Amino acid sequence: ATHEQLSGRVIQQDGATSLSNHATHVAGTLIGDGTPVASAKGMAPQATLWAYDWSNDDAEMAAAAANGLLVSNHSYGFATGWSSGPRWWGDTAYSFKEDVGFGLYSSPAISWDQIAEAAPYYLIVKSAGNDRNDAPPSNGTDYEYRTSGTLFSYDSSDPTRSPEQDGGSDGYDCISWAGNAKNILTVGAVDDVLSYSGAGDVGMSSFSGWGPTDD
Repeated sequence: ATHEQLSGRVIQQDGATSLSNHATHVAGTLIGDGTPVASAKGMAPQATLWAYDWSNDDAEMAAAAANGLLVSNHSYGFATGWSSGPRWWGDTAYSFKEDVGFGLYSSPAISWDQIAEAAPYYLIVKSAGNDRNDAPPSNGTDYEYRTSGTLFSYDSSDPTRSPEQDGGSDGYDCISWAGNAKNILTVGAVDDVLSYSGAGDVGMSSFSGWGPTDD
């Protein structure tokens, strides 16, 4: 809240005391005022930001919407697919190939849809996630299954030991959990646009999640 781009315009709503570089970065994208670096100006440089941590978000979203909040940003999500370690977060009860969370109309998505339906003027904005193209390790490399401590050796010839890269070979179907809700706006990331004259100047990033959803 004391950052030069944000000073005096961030109000912590839920008593959180820890700091996050990512949350501060996102806050700058939202409301940075360009002081003293004009190129760092955010999208709403005179706005006030209500800040929360991500705990208890469903109840806090519903309460804020009932009190007239019109838009909220949610640039966070659950670990899905491959992550550093290497670690695979999928559930083998559903698939040895793809994390079931990708494309799933899950309970978090249902909850957010219910919140949005109850507050039709409130827009929930969710990140599409950065999973696309996260790749498995090379053959013979150990990877951890979730946080179980169980290690497997990656073997591309063994279908029970070789989950695919996130998004598969074509990059699709790698938006996870609440990002698949139907009544919200899920937003991906594009490469820097240095000069805009039309849609052709915009290029999709290599990492941002793509749909479609499973349904």
